[in-house]
Amino acid sequence: MVIHDGHQDMVTTIKDHVEKTEELYDTIVIAAEDQILVSYKVHHLNRFKMKSIEKKLEKWLQEKYPDKTVDLSSDYKIFLESHKLMTKWKNNEVTKEEAEKKLDKIVKLKNEMT
Repeated sequence: MVIHDGHQDMVTTIKDHVEKTEELYDTIVIAAEDQILVSYKVHHLNRFKMKSIEKKLEKWLQEKYPDKTVDLSSDYKIFLESHKLMTKWKNNEVTKEEAEKKLDKIVKLKNEMT
């Protein structure tokens, strides 16, 4: 999902990279002007390696996009909230400003949970 125009290539690159990671099986990437949220699901048998998976993804994202604020989450609630936002965005139920506010709320929720 791209909130800010011009980030489609970045979102596609991130999604392709994350999907190639064999420990993960579902991903949502949301990109605003200077913020990226990547929420993903980990295969059940790989849950014990979640910290290393997240470190590897975070390192890659920071190297690839050092000027962006990157938030990663494997939490299911964050994934669901991201999915709701993505669905509303695709159905044109939210404006750009509303989507950015909702993204900020999701990131704030993620930070409160950690």
